[in-house]
Amino acid sequence: MTDVCAITSVPVLLNTESASANEGMRGSYVGVGISADGSGAAASATGRIDLNPVSIRTTVTGACDSGLCATLVVPTVTYDFGIGKNANIYAGIGASAVSISDSNSSVSLGTGAVVQAGAEGAINQNVVLYGDGTYFTNGGGTLWKVGVGYRF
Repeated sequence: MTDVCAITSVPVLLNTESASANEGMRGSYVGVGISADGSGAAASATGRIDLNPVSIRTTVTGACDSGLCATLVVPTVTYDFGIGKNANIYAGIGASAVSISDSNSSVSLGTGAVVQAGAEGAINQNVVLYGDGTYFTNGGGTLWKVGVGYRF
């Protein structure tokens, strides 16, 4: 009798698992937020292009001090896991590029690989909240980011 109950419950478990895999947040967005690392916080802009279940994401952040400005660009490719209606967690890899500029010139400080993981969710049809951590594999530490986006 136990074997029959176990066998009849398998389709129910598989069906439940498939349904949750299809849920998640769809749509692309652009957003603004705050990025922070060990040296401080700065404004950031983020974009996501939804290719279901993969997304292309890019974050641009930077800061200026005494006429010098630093800009960090971080493009990534992530795999999105639906965890509920209009909510995802994601993980992926990408790159980073840093440059320093003043009023006369700009200098690239190089590039590096990154690993990123985060979460996002829609609070209504057009508004998304997101947050993630991006680890710089070249020893540059971790960049934490939170923001709000417009989904289209």
